[in-house]
Amino acid sequence: MFELKNSGANHYCALKTENIVCVPHCHTSYELVFVTRGKIKASVDGISYNVSEGSGIVVMPMQIHSYSSLGDSSVNISIFSKDYIADFHTAAKSRIPLNPIFAFGLNDAELLQTCDNRYLIKSLLYKYCAALSEGGFGLSEKANGNLISKIVVYTQENFKNNITLRTVAKELGYSYNYLSAYFKPHFSCGFSEYINRLRLEECAYLLKSTDMPITDIAYSSGFTSVRRFNDVFKSEYRLTPTQYRKS
Repeated sequence: MFELKNSGANHYCALKTENIVCVPHCHTSYELVFVTRGKIKASVDGISYNVSEGSGIVVMPMQIHSYSSLGDSSVNISIFSKDYIADFHTAAKSRIPLNPIFAFGLNDAELLQTCDNRYLIKSLLYKYCAALSEGGFGLSEKANGNLISKIVVYTQENFKNNITLRTVAKELGYSYNYLSAYFKPHFSCGFSEYINRLRLEECAYLLKSTDMPITDIAYSSGFTSVRRFNDVFKSEYRLTPTQYRKS
């Protein structure tokens, strides 16, 4: 999922979440995830990391990333555009940290959530950029990044339709066999699972924010049967759609 909302200039977003579950996605912003309680599993460009309380992980622009909680956990997340750390971005462009894990102070993590002073926010972000720089950088796979971008943009625009990996391969001009071998290592899941997650995220949003009938939500999000939607939804959220809406 390519997130346009986290891909603009002069953009800073801070949020907190419990027991995070996040599907693979990317954006043009940087992302710092601070684990303030428990432990999470983070996948960045197909590499998995266990990030424990008191540690964080950085995601560079256009890296495919996803998260899942390993038991009870809390995280603070800061998402920000390159202009917040322009000097670092110029130095780190087309490169990725050799070690994206860092230690942090709880006061810093809280300040990045509550502070409205742009200069103080920048100073804190640069503090962690400096820490990451000390670990060194390696070259990013630019060609893979371009293909990932094409895939996430296409699937974001078309997941409500009846698309398959063969559809994507044809539309993007790649052979099915090549894309089939490429997809899972870079998205950490199969194509059908990825599309279902995009559809489920859309369904969960509609269940929370609208009064649309559940049948309409299922079909409008790309599911071809209500029974299939109910089964997949319950498997992912451990609740029926009706229970999820009530909760």
